[in-house]
Amino acid sequence: MHEEPTWTKPCTCGAPISRWHGQGDLTCNRCGTEYNTFGQRLRPGWRTNPSTRDEEIGDLEGFEIAHANDH
Repeated sequence: MHEEPTWTKPCTCGAPISRWHGQGDLTCNRCGTEYNTFGQRLRPGWRTNPSTRDEEIGDLEGFEIAHANDH
């Protein structure tokens, strides 16, 4: 039995990306763009947002903290 991906789509760079059942977030092998399990492109640097790790920090506040650290 050949298992099919749950979805396949072109990355922003044009390379095909596919998500398989049980797979989490994924990264394009060609350009490194990250996608969530639903196929939505994730913002570059999203991992630096402290709200992803700390429930005390809201999403907007975390975005501002991460953005301030980029400069």
